[in-house]
Amino acid sequence: MRIGSEEKKIFWYVAMVFIIAVSIVVIFYGRIIVSVLWFTLAMILANTSFFMDDAMGKASRYLLTGGIFAVMIFCPVWYLGLLTIPVLSYALLENAKTDRILRFLLCAFSFGILLYKESPDLIFVLIALGSLIAAYLLMEICLMVFRKYTSTNEKLGRALTASAVDAMEQRSLREQLAKSMSINEHNARLEERERISRDIHNSVGHTLSAATVTLEAASMLVPNDQERAREKIDVANSRVHEAISSVRSVVRTLDAEDDCIELCDYMKSLESMTREFMMDTEIKIYSNFSQIDQEGRLPIGTASFLSSSLSELLTNGVKHGDAKIFVVTFIYDTKNVRLKVQDNGCGFGKLSANEKKILINNGFGLRKMLEYAEKHGGSCVIESEDGFTVSLSLPLEG
Repeated sequence: MRIGSEEKKIFWYVAMVFIIAVSIVVIFYGRIIVSVLWFTLAMILANTSFFMDDAMGKASRYLLTGGIFAVMIFCPVWYLGLLTIPVLSYALLENAKTDRILRFLLCAFSFGILLYKESPDLIFVLIALGSLIAAYLLMEICLMVFRKYTSTNEKLGRALTASAVDAMEQRSLREQLAKSMSINEHNARLEERERISRDIHNSVGHTLSAATVTLEAASMLVPNDQERAREKIDVANSRVHEAISSVRSVVRTLDAEDDCIELCDYMKSLESMTREFMMDTEIKIYSNFSQIDQEGRLPIGTASFLSSSLSELLTNGVKHGDAKIFVVTFIYDTKNVRLKVQDNGCGFGKLSANEKKILINNGFGLRKMLEYAEKHGGSCVIESEDGFTVSLSLPLEG
């Protein structure tokens, strides 16, 4: 067990005091040279061991231990053992077992010197022996207290470190959670923005385009047939109102608390959409909307996507494929909703597969259909061998 710097400093001060005390005793017994050598070497070795923890510091501690026994040999005074016990314990502060053995040997050596040199009486022997035992035990108690204090500090330090690590981990987790929530919110905003742009493009855009075409036709009819021109203007006005209603519908969808629409209401809206398209273009559309009488609910996002996709496919079929007939099939079950739109137009013609892919990626409508279907776990299959066919399938959650 390593002794902390504060405890080691206390032992260093104690060692300094007893090094000086030993030097004074040695001078008192007329060994001035031994005293000077002891004081100089002891000070150098004690300070080296205190300030250096490497191999040199370790060697200094063992040399200081040897110097203690050397001064006892050159100046055989029994009570030097009492004065050198703290210095010995300082030198072996981090090795309790070795310190205990050498302190015992030092006390025994001091007691042997007493018996050999002094020839004391029994009372003096008992006093000296009691003093050595008391010094040995006192040092043992001091070391036990300091080591227990050090152990407590180490445990407290480990607990504080563990607490700091836990706090850092909790902080890191909170930061990761905040980042994840921020990313999810950002993705949700992007998804909502994408849906709104798709709705405006497919619903409002197509309606305004039809109104523009009607107004252009009306302007051409004004000089020759004002009555029919007025009818065209009324139709265009109706289309503009439909566009305004579509914008309001998008806003209501954003503010709606219920995120689902009844299936029967949705079928009526699709039927109305196809009927208005046939009135504007005089194109035939065959659908099964009126045949669907089952109960069910569609998420607003799914319903909006299918409506805008149907509008996009009808407009593109007439505009790009010169289609004259459409067949629209809607299928609803407990797990999926499917919309299939077929026309008799030219489709992609004789384009290669790679050219078709480039054409789809460059277009807004078909590319958005593919991205939306894949993103929501559905599918979008495009076929153009005989006319043009798009099959959309989306899962129903819950």
